Amino acid sequence: MNGSHSQHRDEPQEENLGLDLVSQVASSSRAAKKKPKRWIFAVTGLAIIVVLAVVILSLLNGGTKASKAADAADAITQTVELKSGGKAVLSSSESENAVGAELSELPALDGSEQYVAWAVRESGSISVIVSSTGEDASAGLTPADDVIALHITVEGSKIPEAPSADAEASVDLPLAEDKAAKYEK
Repeated sequence: MNGSHSQHRDEPQEENLGLDLVSQVASSSRAAKKKPKRWIFAVTGLAIIVVLAVVILSLLNGGTKASKAADAADAITQTVELKSGGKAVLSSSESENAVGAELSELPALDGSEQYVAWAVRESGSISVIVSSTGEDASAGLTPADDVIALHITVEGSKIPEAPSADAEASVDLPLAEDKAAKYEK
């Protein structure tokens, strides 16, 4: 250049070029973040333990609704043969206020069909108790004090809101107890 001496060359240069401001902002933002309190971890752990205890107790105490109906002291069971093969053991219990359906020995269906057990209530409302594509299945329904009939049908892969007219089996409640089942107990 013109041989003149730059005034800035002799001045001590600041080495960090403003990085000390970045460092200061970063450390102040870390300080602004609060560490979670230890009691939050304790409360979360206690909530998890309570939920697990409730689940375990309900599994040990309750059993399935189908077994509640079938295993009760006042249980009435009725076995019905399905039109397409297989059988359904239907049970009801007044003391447990439950009905149950156990489907077994069912012929396999293609993927677009399934067996469905229905409960029909006095009000006309209908509930699905259990469905199966051919494997053994059991389930129940409670409360069942207003159930007046049980139907088993073959439906499509999507369960409709009401059973089809062609039933595999239909039984009115109260059930007529099986004579064979009576002597097995």
